[in-house]
Amino acid sequence: MKKVLKNIGKTALFRCIFPLLYTWYSRKPVQKNRVLFLEIRYAGLTNNFTLLYEEFCKKETFTVDVSFLGNSVFSYKDYIKSCFEMLKPLAVSEYVFVDESSNVLAALPIRKETKLIQTWHGCGAFKRFGYEGTANLKEKYYNAYTFTTVSSPAVVDIYAKSMGQDRKSVLPIGVSRTDVFFRQEYIDSCKKQIRSSYGIGEEQQIILYAPTFRGNVQEARSPKLPDWQKMYQNLGKQYVILYKAHPAVKALPEIPDACVDFFYDASKEEIESLMCASDLCITDYSSLIFEYSLLKKPMYFYAYDYKDYVTERGFYYTYDEFVPGSIYYNEEELIKGILEEKEDSLQKVVEFRERFMSACDGHATSRIIEKVLNE
Repeated sequence: MKKVLKNIGKTALFRCIFPLLYTWYSRKPVQKNRVLFLEIRYAGLTNNFTLLYEEFCKKETFTVDVSFLGNSVFSYKDYIKSCFEMLKPLAVSEYVFVDESSNVLAALPIRKETKLIQTWHGCGAFKRFGYEGTANLKEKYYNAYTFTTVSSPAVVDIYAKSMGQDRKSVLPIGVSRTDVFFRQEYIDSCKKQIRSSYGIGEEQQIILYAPTFRGNVQEARSPKLPDWQKMYQNLGKQYVILYKAHPAVKALPEIPDACVDFFYDASKEEIESLMCASDLCITDYSSLIFEYSLLKKPMYFYAYDYKDYVTERGFYYTYDEFVPGSIYYNEEELIKGILEEKEDSLQKVVEFRERFMSACDGHATSRIIEKVLNE
């Protein structure tokens, strides 16, 4: 009975109360040059918005706001409260930026005077999502965005279908947050900071291990991690491993006592810093491979549960033909692959980058802003 009542309340909120309240606030005119960044998942400004936010704040004639819905970190009660709070600034903003789909936003009759820009949180196209996903969305989660920015012409059709958009509104003009990978001063600073923070000597190479989560985002869990002691016995003299959990994963791993100088939980660090500081990356099905390709470093794919995962999520491309590196299904294969790095591994990365990240050249933020202001 409790679940039934909750569903009735949710239906009333999203089909009646939120739309009506938004319409009520929309009686007032849109405020010229007012910008709203709408963080759907988290309670702080993420790297998806940082550069855009900073650039708009530099413009004296603009008013810049941020609303945090926190649907991945807040309780349901607090999420609903944050939805109510964002309706008023949303209704009067001229420009609204989002980086994720949203059930509350999709429920609203966004006024035509507002430009709604989707700067999706992932580059390229890897796992199926949205209306192309294996779960098949039962509710509306996407709006008729003014436009959506993507990393390459190669993924325009995928985003249009997955979001239910007109392909003309999906623009391959780059992803703002990737601009940092073209700033040598930033890269050098990340290398220095990470090595200093974890006491890593210059003679040691840094392996970034950054797997995606398993399950759904609300109950995200870490994948089965490799046998760190086995990795340490074979790689410990030359390498250290920095583990970066997906932001949605709450339970972090315990570090074996024997591996304290080899395996470090670096989940608190920004992923961009770790990518810049690392010498190579081990991942599985994470979309970070698109950003990582910009750095032209080797990638290794530890996919022990590939058959289960592809059934659960589905991919846009055939996995073993798509990823820019070799695939390994157990620790022994992975260790051997790292020690016997193939000479053609970086060529795969370069080809992958040219295909999926061609619009990311260090100037995406300025292009997006120019498009927003001149649309």
